[in-house]
Amino acid sequence: MGNLMIKYIQPDKINDHVDPNFTFLTYGDTEPKKIQAIERHISQGSYVFFHTSYNDQAFITAYFYVDKVLTRNENAKEIDCIRTDSRHDKIVILGRREHSKILTFPLPFDKRVVDNLPSLNINWNHVTSGRQSELKTISDPTRAHRELSAAEVEWLLGECKYRG
Repeated sequence: MGNLMIKYIQPDKINDHVDPNFTFLTYGDTEPKKIQAIERHISQGSYVFFHTSYNDQAFITAYFYVDKVLTRNENAKEIDCIRTDSRHDKIVILGRREHSKILTFPLPFDKRVVDNLPSLNINWNHVTSGRQSELKTISDPTRAHRELSAAEVEWLLGECKYRG
């Protein structure tokens, strides 16, 4: 069983595809590489942390404790019954409400956090040389789903504990 860090983009308009859906604790995807990462690393009991950027700063905004992973091939009827935009995806993660959290106070996804997540393997040389911003240095390598170790998950859970 693995865990993932997943980047999402906030919808521009109210009619845009809202995914993840933090109200119903759903996340879906159709991109082949991302589907492979989910199938390879995520199962019931995994954690998925979500991050996005806002006003030139990256934030971890929520995490799901995975209750189920549904695939269109095996669970089409169940996916079709989902009342979120995830119903259009090929793979869907369902979070368990009791152990998932939407952060009222998002965790800044900055150098301090990255330094405690060594599996991300982020190189700070471009920031220290002034060639690139901290946001770009974090955002570029975390566009793809990234696996997190059990120790990193425990650290993140501790950081998120009092954030809502």
